[in-house]
Formats: sequence, structure tokens, C-alpha cells
Amino acid sequence: MSRRRALARRWRPVLLAIAAGLLAGAAALGSAALAGMPGKEIAHLALLVLPAIALTVAVGGLAWNRDAAARRRAVERQRRDLITAVSHDLRTPLASLRAMAEAIDEGIVEDPPTLRHYVNEMRTGVETLARLVDDLFELAQVDAGAIEVEVRRATLAEVVESALAACDGQATEKGLTVEAHLADAAASPCSPRLTRVVQNLLQNAISHTPADGTVRVEAHRRAGSLRLIVEDSGEGIPPGAADRVFDPFWRGDAARSSDGAGLGLALAKRIVESLGGEISVDGGPRRGARFAVELPERS
Repeated sequence: MSRRRALARRWRPVLLAIAAGLLAGAAALGSAALAGMPGKEIAHLALLVLPAIALTVAVGGLAWNRDAAARRRAVERQRRDLITAVSHDLRTPLASLRAMAEAIDEGIVEDPPTLRHYVNEMRTGVETLARLVDDLFELAQVDAGAIEVEVRRATLAEVVESALAACDGQATEKGLTVEAHLADAAASPCSPRLTRVVQNLLQNAISHTPADGTVRVEAHRRAGSLRLIVEDSGEGIPPGAADRVFDPFWRGDAARSSDGAGLGLALAKRIVESLGGEISVDGGPRRGARFAVELPERS
């Protein structure tokens, strides 16, 4: 029964397209009759027009069906890639946590300095897993349209302040200077979800900026829109990577050894697009990266 329903769903667009073509042909013939065309000529016209319309629409319907099948295959491929990436990013910290827990439990590690080191490493692993789960949960919320029905508002100054506070420890540890210049956009109303966007962009900038570097956040209003920029003086973007930086779980290093799960920029892009905006990146090797967010300004 499910197979029959699946076939019906697959061919429904084609059948509807054929029916639409036949109706269009019938309407054309009706117009010809009303215009006084002789019956024999109308019949001849019908023999020529209706099969042609039906064939053309059927071919178009088949093409549409192939495109839909290609889209389904692409979605399925993305789903498999997502599962593979999530499995990798879960397995690595879990394996490390298990090994350290077993070492402590079996008495292999007993001296206080090593125990403290193990505890710190385990805490880092737990925080990594927590961030991954949080990112996946927020991605699910975005895909479910949670942002579209959100009514809470904040000011851009509040959003940036919260994001800076969340990244302060990471920046201080690397000795980075983080600057914020909001100019006339400080009081602009925006969604609180923008906090996650700014935070993810800052974390990305801090991760890829060497010690004593600079990360800068600036914003301004223009023609009914709000423009936010996060740029750094870091390592920049590898050639050919600009089109992939927003892909879920993509990282610049093939070994996937960099910090984070590779979801931060993908999540930022999803949130921005759900808010009706756009996000782009510019930069090259050894000249830093510049992420720009453009959002419609709403009261």
C-alpha cells in the first residue's frame, strides 16, 4: 500500500500537468469555435493541438519529476554526511573521556598533578560535547521555523555585549584585542538569536587569529537595513574555501583537528537567513577574514 502511495505521489505532478495542458487546449478550441471557425477546421486543429500540448506538458512533468528526485537524493546525501560528521565528533571526545575515566578507575593514574590534568581534559571534552548538542538543537529549532514565530526583541548593543562576554575568556587566553564599534546601530532592535550569530563569528575569528592579534566588531544602519561586520587579523581563508566555510561540519584542516565541531558558521548562516538576511565572507590567505551580516531593520 505504501509503495502504491509513493508511486501516486511521484506521478501526480505529471498527471496534473497533462490535465492542465488538455484543459488549455480545450479552452483554445472553445475560443476558436466562438470566433466562428468551421467545425471541420476545429476538428483538424484539435487533432494537431491536443496531442502536442499533452506531449509537451508530459515531457515537462517528467523533467520536473527528475529534478525532484535529484533534490531528494541531494537531501539524503546531506543527511548521510551529517550523520557521519556527528558520529566522528561524538566518538573522538567520548573515546578520550572513556580512556581517562578507566585510567583513574583502575588506579593507573594516582598522583594529584596528573589527576588534575585528567580532570581538566575531561571537563574540556564534556564542554565540547555540550556545545555540539547545543548547536544541533539550535539547528533543529531553526529548521523547524522557531525563529519565524519569535516575538522577543533586543537591542544590537545588548546582543554584542552578551556575545563579547561569552568569548572574553577565549580572547584573554590568547592575548587578543577585541574591539566593538556600533556607531548609530547600537540601539537598533533585533532578534536575541543574533547573539548566537555574533558569538559564533567571534569564536571563529578568535580561533583563527594568532596571539596579540585583533578582532573587530562594527555595525551601522543604512537604508532600512542593519549591517554587522566581524573581521580579524588572522590567517585568512584558504583558496577555494570561501564557498565551503558555511557548510555544516566543514573545517579548513583535512584532519579535522581544529577546535569546535564545525557547526558554528553553518548555524550562523541558518539563523541569519531565517531572520530574512544574508551573510557573506571575504578574505584571503594571511590577510584575515571579514564576515558581513546584512539584516532588514525591524522595530
